Amino acid sequence: MIRPKIAILCNFPAWLISQKVPVFLGHYAVWLKALYDSYPEDGPYELHWISLNKDISSPIRFTARAQHFHILPRVKKTIGLYTAYVTDRCRIARELRLIKPDLLHTWGTEDCFGLCGKDFKGKWLHSVQGLLKACMQRGPMPRFFRHHSVYEPGVLRASKYITTESPWAAERVREMAPQASPYLFEYAVEERFFNQERALADSPSCLYCGSNTPLKNLECAIAAFSRPELAHVKLELAGVEPGSIPGLPGNVIPLGRISRDEVVQKLSQAWCLVHPSKADTGPTAAKEARVMGVPVIISDQCGSKQYVDEGKSGYIISPSDAEALVRGALDITSSSERCQEMGQHQQEQCRQALSAQAMINRLIEIYHQVLTK
Repeated sequence: MIRPKIAILCNFPAWLISQKVPVFLGHYAVWLKALYDSYPEDGPYELHWISLNKDISSPIRFTARAQHFHILPRVKKTIGLYTAYVTDRCRIARELRLIKPDLLHTWGTEDCFGLCGKDFKGKWLHSVQGLLKACMQRGPMPRFFRHHSVYEPGVLRASKYITTESPWAAERVREMAPQASPYLFEYAVEERFFNQERALADSPSCLYCGSNTPLKNLECAIAAFSRPELAHVKLELAGVEPGSIPGLPGNVIPLGRISRDEVVQKLSQAWCLVHPSKADTGPTAAKEARVMGVPVIISDQCGSKQYVDEGKSGYIISPSDAEALVRGALDITSSSERCQEMGQHQQEQCRQALSAQAMINRLIEIYHQVLTK
């Protein structure tokens, strides 16, 4: 039986599965690797992953687990930005003509992929990762993304089929593209977080996972943990370099960049995850915490707030409300029994919703719906 071809255009971390591809040491979309790992070799669709890589000069093509990979060279991103990514779009268009997909699935508006979707003459599905316009409305962004954001509304308005990982993200999409009716398509948590047992630290310790950018709103967390009431509770900042924030109290400890294995270990020991972001379609860290059974304090401008039951598995706060963060952290860390009770509340529902199998099942369902329309 001939299976329909799906071309998935995204920043896939191909170096994790092939030594032919140069390694990238920065942040990557862990759910894409989870999708690759979980998609059955006899699945209903023939998957072709297309990615760009600035460190190669000629295409790299290979097959793994019956999935096909097309890694193409790219021009410098700043050149692409001011030329509407014409070179990258042409290279991708040529590759698509060779593949002849029945459906093009683009991932994210932070690169040229959405523009490639607009170029494509067949059926096109677009999955939202971040939302640049929404972020810019809530805090300062680097110049590259401010300039790149001019492409985002046009992509979303041209997309007949869109997916978002959260209702919050769907609301932000409709602000730019009122015609949109996004599919809810949740991105899976890596299997390692399902397999790790809790090993609660002896004394109260909370964890933040992310970067130190204005949108992540670390000043709210630091203000809260600088209060005398929380002096006995440690806040560890994974992803924040030591010395990058002056004047931190002794209980706030930057860890620098840590490995994914270290994230798992730190999260298993944490009494609570703290994420007061001003804008976030996720974050993935909050989903990882809920899968593992860790309570979460999260802002109401995050998509992952849907996995927090107020007062029962964590707290949903305003990004500017340090007082609410203090109250939530005091409640969660009041005793190890309280912490464990909150972490276990609706944990199983979160594990089911955020499993790789749930993601695969939903993706196959969406592909079928789009292809048969």
